[in-house]
Amino acid sequence: MSDEHAEALEALTDERIGGLPAGAVSAALVEELEADGLLGAARREAVLRALGERAAGRPIEWAPLSTTQGEVLAAFTTHCRHELDDVVVVAAEAARLVVRWRREESRFELRNGFLGVDRLTSATPTMLLGDTERDLDGLVTVFLDRPELRSKLAVCDLGRLERLGTVRSSSFVYFEWFLRDAYGVKLLPVQAFTQGLIDRGVISLGMG
Repeated sequence: MSDEHAEALEALTDERIGGLPAGAVSAALVEELEADGLLGAARREAVLRALGERAAGRPIEWAPLSTTQGEVLAAFTTHCRHELDDVVVVAAEAARLVVRWRREESRFELRNGFLGVDRLTSATPTMLLGDTERDLDGLVTVFLDRPELRSKLAVCDLGRLERLGTVRSSSFVYFEWFLRDAYGVKLLPVQAFTQGLIDRGVISLGMG
């Protein structure tokens, strides 16, 4: 399945998104997915499972290490369970992790794409991990235009080692520390996003 097909299928089967704006996915692509029976209720669970496995299997290259984003999430889950006394694993799947630090619950989710990302916010701080390259400019724009989005949601690309968003979560801090200590890598803000916040007066260079 192509990246475009997987991203569209993921968005169309995600109940939180509840349908996409006209033109977000081509009519021909939707017809193809319907013809293959991938949008039917009977195959919903199997499709969701396959999408989760696909997202988890995304290759990550951190020379000289080769891994997948699913393996990174699984390693962090183990880290939370056995090495962090103040973090509780609430739920863990191949492509999703929910943890609680004190009374603060946070969610990690592996994605095949970011169609409908603006509809994935909730009261729970959420980090979405996936490949941002296909529409990084669009993601930067929506995160700059929607303060309520960036304050609740983070988008991270482990391959590019970049992140978007200003959401605060102690569990996300633990995750970034884990990446540093376990893999020797560091997530950095997308430069265009940071510059956009500066240009709009949201932050200043003196704020760091």
